[in-house]
Amino acid sequence: MRIVIGSLSHESNSFNPKYMSLEDFSPAYGNDVLSRLREDGRSPLHGIYKVIQSCGAEVLPTIFARATPGGLVSFEAYQTMKEGFLAELSKTEQIDGVCLHLHGSMVVENIGDAEGDLLTEVRAMVGDGVPIVTSLDMHATITERMMEKADAFAGFRTAPHVDTMETGERAAQLLMDALTKGYKLSMCGVGLPLLVSGEQSESAKPPMVSLIRKMEAMDKLPNVLSSSLLLGFPWVDVRYNQGTALVVTKENPRLAQAEALRLAEEFWSKLDQFKFTTAAYPFAESLAMALNAKRGPVCIADCGDNPGAGGSQNIVYPLQIMLQQNLRNILFGAIADETAYEYCLTQKIGSSFELTFGKLNIEAGAPGITAVARLKHIGNLGKTPAVAIQVAGIDVVVSKDRVMMLDPKDLEQLGLRPKEYRILVLKSGYLDPKYEAIASYGLLALTPGFTNQDFAALNYKHIKRPTHPLDQGFTYDPHEYILPSRSK
Repeated sequence: MRIVIGSLSHESNSFNPKYMSLEDFSPAYGNDVLSRLREDGRSPLHGIYKVIQSCGAEVLPTIFARATPGGLVSFEAYQTMKEGFLAELSKTEQIDGVCLHLHGSMVVENIGDAEGDLLTEVRAMVGDGVPIVTSLDMHATITERMMEKADAFAGFRTAPHVDTMETGERAAQLLMDALTKGYKLSMCGVGLPLLVSGEQSESAKPPMVSLIRKMEAMDKLPNVLSSSLLLGFPWVDVRYNQGTALVVTKENPRLAQAEALRLAEEFWSKLDQFKFTTAAYPFAESLAMALNAKRGPVCIADCGDNPGAGGSQNIVYPLQIMLQQNLRNILFGAIADETAYEYCLTQKIGSSFELTFGKLNIEAGAPGITAVARLKHIGNLGKTPAVAIQVAGIDVVVSKDRVMMLDPKDLEQLGLRPKEYRILVLKSGYLDPKYEAIASYGLLALTPGFTNQDFAALNYKHIKRPTHPLDQGFTYDPHEYILPSRSK
């Protein structure tokens, strides 16, 4: 048995005007894909590869490309990756199945729905009889085109996403069971017209925790194989942006539709419970609360400029407020500013110099902060080149590129001791569990930026209306949101 695998993943923020380039993705093709699958890796493709290999099938690798969430993917970058992927796919013969990981909210300049476009090409090449199964991010936006070209989807169930490899395994198992046991997959998706951020839907807290239990129980029903709640991505302004309740069954489209409708109704009944799962305030209020804490470190998530959701990661508005208050023993970062980073490299450790970095707001041409900085350390933040500087009494991390704040140990690479600070102000959305483990408690700072949590303040032009919470009090009938699919 011969199974094609691959992964092309990006979460695209249409409010961030900077396009993603090919360099951002660092794609690998063909057998080079396997060299990216480190033994300790936990990507969905690791899970896909593990299951297919354990089933004794021949693995046919095609592409592995992913990038930190950002603006739309440039047409040129996408075309290059798609052509490379399809070139690898065209080399294969006698394909029995295709198992991919796609994000679900990758948007391409002049194209839009990347996943729908890619799945259309794959379906045309492999034919109608070859099953295509795909794992997806929880924040996927499911389109009619995606539903019409794939046989099954399986989405992450955790936010923060700690079940990435397991979801790849689940998708691959769906495919391999169908192939080895000789049945077809049926799938139904029901749209959920809403915008909800990850910070309002953490999986370990209500109402998501009960909805996950509902899905786990649903998966145990006779002939139900998998259920997913895909929540959409609020910072992409496209007509097809919505959540989706999705169910996959064993050769039973009527059951798939009935259970998907039931899951959609269950979700909608809890709509008013989707609130911030961490205490959320404007930055000045969050800072005041942190300063009154009896012990540290208090972690404040600067969620309006979150690189994990496509923020520019260069807004220094919170630092301006902290400098005005002459605060000390605080860490702020990381600010992604390649020019400022490169200038710091020309200075000596321990030297003081004038530095301009960041931007005070998201407007084109907005000024940054100019201050006297002392260079403390040159190194890396994870794998991203970065420096630690001190501005007045505040330590600031300046990185060469955007980097997600996932592990306090990354700060130790810069000679910083995160547990010893009074306050950590992090460019983040919900805190990664590794930061939660060292924090006395966490706060969400509702800050301006391309990942602004105040959706009404964003200039949506294309999203289909009505959509909650932009529109209130409208009647939702899930039957009107059933998506067409391959299932008959």
